[in-house]
Amino acid sequence: MPPHAEPRARPAVGLPTPCAAAFVALAVLAVGRLLLPAGTVAEVSYLVVVLGAAVLAWCAVARGWRAGTWTAAGVTLSAVGDVVWQLRAWSGAPVADVSVADVAYLASYLAVGLGLRRVVGRVAEGSRFDRFVDTAAVFVVVVYLEWVLALEATVSDDALSPLVRTVWAAYPVLDAWLLALVVRLWFARAGLRAEAAWIAVGAATWFAADLGYLVAASSSAVFDTGWTIGSLALAASSWAALAGRSTAAAPPAVRELPVSGAQIGLALFPLVLPGAVEVWAFARGTDIDPAAGVLVTAVVVGLAFGRATRLARQQAQLRRVLELRARRAAALAADSADALVVVDAAGRPLPGEHPRSAVWDAVGEADPAGRQDLLDRAAAQPGRVCVAELPSSTDGGWVEVRAVDRTAHPDVQGLVVTMQDVSERHRVQDELAHQAFHDGLTGLANRALFDDRVAHALTRTGRTGLDPAVLSLDLDGFKTVNDTLGHPAGDDLLRQVAGRLRDGVRPADTVARLGGDEFAVLLEPGPGDHVEDHLAVAERLRALLCAPYEVAGRVVRVGVSIGLVCADLDGDGTAASLLRDADTALYRAKAGGKGRVVSFEADMRAELLLRTRLAADLPEALAAGQLRLVYQPVVHLGSGAVEGFEALLRWQHPLLGEVSPAVFVPIAEEDGSIESIGRWALREACGAAASWRDDGADPAPGVAVNVSVRQLRSPHLVDDVAAALTDSGLDPAALCLELTETALVHDTEQAARALHRLRGLGVRLAVDDFGTGYSSLTHLRQFPVDVLKVDRSFVATIGRDGAQPRIVEGLLELARVMGLSVVAEGVETTEQRDLLRDEGCQSAQGWLFARALERAAADELAIAGGVLGPVAVPS
Repeated sequence: MPPHAEPRARPAVGLPTPCAAAFVALAVLAVGRLLLPAGTVAEVSYLVVVLGAAVLAWCAVARGWRAGTWTAAGVTLSAVGDVVWQLRAWSGAPVADVSVADVAYLASYLAVGLGLRRVVGRVAEGSRFDRFVDTAAVFVVVVYLEWVLALEATVSDDALSPLVRTVWAAYPVLDAWLLALVVRLWFARAGLRAEAAWIAVGAATWFAADLGYLVAASSSAVFDTGWTIGSLALAASSWAALAGRSTAAAPPAVRELPVSGAQIGLALFPLVLPGAVEVWAFARGTDIDPAAGVLVTAVVVGLAFGRATRLARQQAQLRRVLELRARRAAALAADSADALVVVDAAGRPLPGEHPRSAVWDAVGEADPAGRQDLLDRAAAQPGRVCVAELPSSTDGGWVEVRAVDRTAHPDVQGLVVTMQDVSERHRVQDELAHQAFHDGLTGLANRALFDDRVAHALTRTGRTGLDPAVLSLDLDGFKTVNDTLGHPAGDDLLRQVAGRLRDGVRPADTVARLGGDEFAVLLEPGPGDHVEDHLAVAERLRALLCAPYEVAGRVVRVGVSIGLVCADLDGDGTAASLLRDADTALYRAKAGGKGRVVSFEADMRAELLLRTRLAADLPEALAAGQLRLVYQPVVHLGSGAVEGFEALLRWQHPLLGEVSPAVFVPIAEEDGSIESIGRWALREACGAAASWRDDGADPAPGVAVNVSVRQLRSPHLVDDVAAALTDSGLDPAALCLELTETALVHDTEQAARALHRLRGLGVRLAVDDFGTGYSSLTHLRQFPVDVLKVDRSFVATIGRDGAQPRIVEGLLELARVMGLSVVAEGVETTEQRDLLRDEGCQSAQGWLFARALERAAADELAIAGGVLGPVAVPS
């Protein structure tokens, strides 16, 4: 069984009714034999009793009491001796002083004695030496008494043979051994109860019968009754042990009994016995050889001296162990993080009970009031454990203190305080709480903590009348740094941005990272603060964040767009609504060109709601057939002939009507649906151009399709263009892909690779809205473009007085030098057309020639090969 396993339960076995009846019957027969006259009936009844006792003893062994095997064997051997003796008597054999029956008798004593030794070793405490001393002392005393009463006369009787004298002397000596074992067993009776009592009865009756037989030198019915009662008692001891066996597999623990006066008297009795015998003999006028008494006294004194010497050594060893444990407990109590101390109501350790504890003292230094409050609570509820976690002056730790009032307990008489160091648990809890409310990368507040701070600021607004402000910030160009230099560099950049934001606000303000490159700032209001002050802070932060950064050994720049909203004292704003309005202003800042600060206005909320609805409806618009292409003619300025068409995307919302591409295309860029929409637009436009050729247009006009930033970054763009050309059968030279400057400079290397692959298909490439972005001549040379499209904002500067702006002249000259075709957008007047034509601009498009046409009108114009003149321009 493992050391800590629970003992297996086993049932107790009671005395069966037939066995109980047999015990009663045999006991009655044994006692009733005294009333029977000598003869066969009395002899048979004697044998019935002893044989029945043997059978009952073996029944207990068969029912599970294996420890009773020696006892059962002893009772059986005694019965065998009785049977042999009686058979000899019945057979008429001469009466012998010693016969083979004595062998069985003596063997029965040995068997019972061995059984008793096993029982004593099982339940008695102490070492074998201690048990030997106790048993030997009793044995010597009993043998001495037997010597005085009978043994001396028997041993010195020369009329008896040596064999007879030896056998007859063996009986009382073995009885003394049994009696000594019984006395030793009686001291451990707490572990035996009824078993010890029956063993004592059995051994005592055998001893009395043997001693009486030896003294009287003749048999009698009384001695026979003693032997039979002894056998029955020994058999009953096995059943008592079996019936009283614990339900646990392990034997019951031996309870240490207090030493009684009778036990002390029994221990001292061997020393006074020889003198008492001498006095008794003197009073009777009997002469007793004092040699035996002197020998007994010497032996007993020697045994007592050995026992006392051993006891003194054990006590000294125990004292050393106790002192060692006390010193160890003192060291643990003084230095251990987990400690125990018994104190009085004021928290002072009780004298002589426990040493002072450094942990207890540290708690008292850090929080004396809290410590005393715990003791007061414990004293007010005796016996109930009171618990508190208190700070410690040792390294700012924490201690869990449990106090219970045991003043009424005679062995304690104070308040028991146990302490456990819980500093690590507090540290982990604080760390988890920090992680729950702070960004792991920058250490700034996260969204949960930011919302909480904003909510508290709004609550204070009702009391102070000061309105807090919320800034929503988004980095411009962060993705480029992240993609080109790697995520570790991007993380480093975010940490530097967080540091600049912390340095740029007041300690009372809250800076948070909401995710990615999105940040937020709560500006706590101060006396006299106005919207202009908050705008000034926002502009200062914008300037701080736009300064160069050193990341991964390189100098990089990023911009920032900021949306600002101030809480309305009279409104019912919440943390969520303030951040939503700040995000709305941020969106307006990014839509207005980025790198700016925009303050929230009420009409922006409607714009945000509209944008949210469009974002929800756009993914289904293509499948629902709500998207279509219209075609704006591109006219040759020299002849007025239609050279081609630019395919423009339109969305006819079922409830909102016509939605401008300037509104929904950025939404499609953000949610990724622009790729599927762009793929569909390519197929539609190529199909339309192919139909113009197939329907006999000569020359067949080409078609231009806009490609977004996200499409250009997609690895599927080239395959989508090739599939559209293949499916429609359109000549690649008839397809022109238009890309904005912003799309080209986002990632110049990737853009150059994509454009070269597209150029490999044979399509033409145009830079749309040229002059409004960030491209340089170096970029322009890097890209294999064919056409420059002059933005309508430049064309609109051409006045009616015939003046040509220098920027337009420069753009046209640049195209001539680089051998590129030029298309002017947004031509609305004849003066603009004429000046552009005179400066060498080959082609143009705009309302002067035609608005964007539906597919049917475009088909008709393309097939007719018409020449377009000016059209009415709405005022």
